Amino acid sequence: MTGTGAAPSGAFDADLVVVGCGPTGATLAGLAALRGLRVVVVERDRELFALPRAVQCDHEVLRILQELGCAEEVMADGIVNEGLDFLAADRRVLLSFSVPPLAPTGWPTSVFFHQPTLEATLRRAVVSLGVEVRLGATVSALVQHDAGVDVAVSGAGHLRARWVVGCDGARSATRQVIGTSLRDTGFEEAWLVVDLQLEGAVPGLPSRCLQVCDPSRPHTLVPMPGGRFRFEFMLLAGESADELLDPASIRDLVSGWIDPALARVERAAVYTFHGLVASTWRDRRVFLAGDAAHQTPPFLGQGMCAGMRDAANLAWKLAAVATGGAPDRLLDTYQAERQPHAQAVIDAAVEFGRLICLTDPQAAAERDAGLTAARTGTGALTGGSGAAPNLIPGLARGAAVGTGGGALSRQPTIDGVRLDDLVGPRTALCTAAPLDPASPAAGWWSVHGVALDATTNPGLAPLLEGREACAIRPDRYVLARGGVEEVTAVAASVLQGHGAPVAAGS
Repeated sequence: MTGTGAAPSGAFDADLVVVGCGPTGATLAGLAALRGLRVVVVERDRELFALPRAVQCDHEVLRILQELGCAEEVMADGIVNEGLDFLAADRRVLLSFSVPPLAPTGWPTSVFFHQPTLEATLRRAVVSLGVEVRLGATVSALVQHDAGVDVAVSGAGHLRARWVVGCDGARSATRQVIGTSLRDTGFEEAWLVVDLQLEGAVPGLPSRCLQVCDPSRPHTLVPMPGGRFRFEFMLLAGESADELLDPASIRDLVSGWIDPALARVERAAVYTFHGLVASTWRDRRVFLAGDAAHQTPPFLGQGMCAGMRDAANLAWKLAAVATGGAPDRLLDTYQAERQPHAQAVIDAAVEFGRLICLTDPQAAAERDAGLTAARTGTGALTGGSGAAPNLIPGLARGAAVGTGGGALSRQPTIDGVRLDDLVGPRTALCTAAPLDPASPAAGWWSVHGVALDATTNPGLAPLLEGREACAIRPDRYVLARGGVEEVTAVAASVLQGHGAPVAAGS
């Protein structure tokens, strides 16, 4: 599927070809198109997958969907996540985490959704942005050149593109082009996932997620919108997938919580939960994103979220190189930033899974005692019976993150408009006082971004954290904080490859 050769002749058919139109691929395509790139998505399936898989997204994903213009619609179709309770086998509450209703990004901290509904909404938004989506097509070959990639599409000829990003899932064919291996975290457990369509109101079902730490069979309950409910049951040693997928077995498993006659099984499938990370995410002009680059156990609900973070991180960098004069080395910061970030989330999910998946009664009893101690304030676990700990790290300082940067920025509302809507797909500078119009910094930002000040817009003050200036990248992570000249120099280094503030037009 891969090769090298002389540079392709003729104009490019697209700046970017995205392989796969799942949530990661669609998000990347839409964000790249918003930044002026010509994007073609190649998707092997003709129809959306009709059954739910992912069920939760966080506030950062809602913020990404905000930029694509569909966050409000996703919210209208979802339900806000209230929090998570750990229960003992006898259903005593061991530990309880509440989810703040609103995050500093301006969106609910966590929302449960129905994936086919979300994907349909996302695709409509992406197509409206001018993305060409070719359904029922597969990429059969990729040949890289110095200036681009020749993409052979089965039954649809060839495309010439500047870059290709494989968002083609856990069995990614694009990953073979990269020639990378997957590093295994050592966690592997099989679970039965059962999605129910409720026939009506069912009393007794929880309105928040429950993790039942029962050593006889660990299981999870997740409320879903649209009259749906999800159960997840761990397979025990010696059990087969076929055994648990038997309708009688499913009825027995759910009957501890619901009368099976009150619901219809919409989907039942056995998945092996594991944590995997690709060692290489870029080979010249071909990249990996989403499940093609990393796979996480679902215990934190971060699989889809991680892929959409990949998309947000990579889209602005591709556009900066393609149209903004940024150096190609900016694209190397994609893996440098996203791999440790994704790995940290996977590691947290693995530890979470190991805590849940205990089947030894003695070990489970010790765990229960530890969770109870944490709830009562006498143990070492973080969180207690209050707000959930923040398990999503910031970005480490590096080539695209300067001093004081790396955190996801807040999103205040300015005169009734959310900050991101005001800024658009640009790098933003927030300052304590207005810039001198004659200064090199003012000239530079008038060309390469947008400058706002907390004197005119007091709601921006928290972004500064007491500093003179704060630069925010197009993916809404803080680029740097400090003096105006210092922060502008960091922005110039990232977007133009040199570090001195420059005048307008340079």
